[in-house]
Amino acid sequence: MTLNLAALGLATLAGLAACAAPADTAGPAAGEVRVLVKLARPSDDAAAIVRQASAAAGTPVRYLAATSLQWHALGLRCGSAADCDAALQRLRADATHFEAVQRDERKRPSTS
Repeated sequence: MTLNLAALGLATLAGLAACAAPADTAGPAAGEVRVLVKLARPSDDAAAIVRQASAAAGTPVRYLAATSLQWHALGLRCGSAADCDAALQRLRADATHFEAVQRDERKRPSTS
């Protein structure tokens, strides 16, 4: 009985640790460019931010992280460098929703 309770406790802790991990620890996916966007109206609604960015960019978007209510890191999923550049330009053109859009050039620790 004690062994089962210990195993259950360890399984619960492992599940909690997985939920607490930041969304962007896996690094950028293949064919994805990381961008930072500054919202015209501050928000913490990740799903709404992804919907708006995806509609504006014309490509699937992955939410990565927030640095504030206005600044958010996103991943634009595109097939080639040219496709990513075009999606980035379309996102920048949506000045109604995004005050600023820039490539995320921040250094990240290596995963190796």
